[in-house]
Amino acid sequence: MKTDKVRTIQVSDDAFAWLKEKYLAVDAMDAERYRAFLAEECQLQFGNNPIFNCNNEIIGGIKHFWETINGLDHSFLNVLGDDHHFAAEALIDYTRKDNRIVQIPCVTIIKRNNEGLASSIQIFIDTTPIYK
Repeated sequence: MKTDKVRTIQVSDDAFAWLKEKYLAVDAMDAERYRAFLAEECQLQFGNNPIFNCNNEIIGGIKHFWETINGLDHSFLNVLGDDHHFAAEALIDYTRKDNRIVQIPCVTIIKRNNEGLASSIQIFIDTTPIYK
């Protein structure tokens, strides 16, 4: 994960550290480490896929997605909002199964509960280039 191109950060240092740790778990494709950032009742919408309604569904879905790629690496551009509701703009380098890397823009909106866990995640992305 890269943060050297971040232009705007409106969240606290603690919230930004939380975001970076969350995406280090994603980029490592470590499902159980990622689960630690999710509230039990978290909902996740990834692109145009069905909504996952709890962290067990999210973990199952993300593991399935990770089986279709060889890796990913987020580069953050902007993090806007406050510590409980924020949007993260990123470029994601996906390593396809043929080891070709494709870069895809993405915006993720995250809502965190009072315990600091994600209660809602909306990922706006078109993953078509991964599979072309």
